Amino acid sequence: MKLFKLSYGLVAATLLLVSCDINKYPEFDDANAFVAIQKTSASIAENQGTLQIPVMLTSLSGIQGSVDFTLTPAATGGAVEGTHYKLLNSGKTLTFTKDEPVQYIQIEPIDNDTFGGDVSFIIKLENASGVQVGAVKECKVTIEDDEHPLSFILGTMHALGYDYFSGGAEEEWEATFEKDPSDVTKVWIYNICSGGCDNAVYGIVSDDMTEIRIPVGQATANTSSYDVILEGFRDNGETDIEAGDCIIGKISPDGTIVIEDWFGAHAYNAGTTTSAGWYAIEMGGIFKK
Repeated sequence: MKLFKLSYGLVAATLLLVSCDINKYPEFDDANAFVAIQKTSASIAENQGTLQIPVMLTSLSGIQGSVDFTLTPAATGGAVEGTHYKLLNSGKTLTFTKDEPVQYIQIEPIDNDTFGGDVSFIIKLENASGVQVGAVKECKVTIEDDEHPLSFILGTMHALGYDYFSGGAEEEWEATFEKDPSDVTKVWIYNICSGGCDNAVYGIVSDDMTEIRIPVGQATANTSSYDVILEGFRDNGETDIEAGDCIIGKISPDGTIVIEDWFGAHAYNAGTTTSAGWYAIEMGGIFKK
């Protein structure tokens, strides 16, 4: 509350300095009117429909103006107009009026039946007329390939674990599996266990897509006091999974993943090998969409 009052006081003092009439509001000079893209990045699955990128003219009096835009393939994994997407606008010029200060660049991905990976292109505003081009003049658009071989396990999973510290009582949480941008056998798992797992850890899926191996020793959280590490046990908690080895999950055809190993987030005093306890130990777990 004190910070808010201080900030408000500074703003008020500034207004008093720029105007002797305290009842007069500062005015925006339309000589500085500009158009800008409303987001610097966007993404859409190739089978998702239409993506609209908003472009806005900032003007108090409602002047008219226009701006051109270009579509350029990204340097890596470039998306090509007509091959990976269609531009639904009638041209590559946006015109703004007092009644229509927001216009949209409309993109429709072209769906196909083959996996080629995600592709991207850059939208850039240029050649403004009647207005300036604002600071935000580029947007990177990514078209996500929906034929990823691991799509059946990607996305949000409902997780069911068995809490060691509650005598094996069931506990539930949400985990997310995301694809790796360059390795189609690797997935990144957010919230692999119910506590101390803010960081994503990775797992490698077998060629036949029936098993995922998640290396122990990965950092599951960042804190100033502790090093929090993914660790696990086999044989109903009797055998440590050693460094360099993995927690193993079995993958069903419907994407359900069952982990029989025990696993969890082990905290060590920062920079040491002295245990400070566990955030969580799951006595096995099931991940299901």
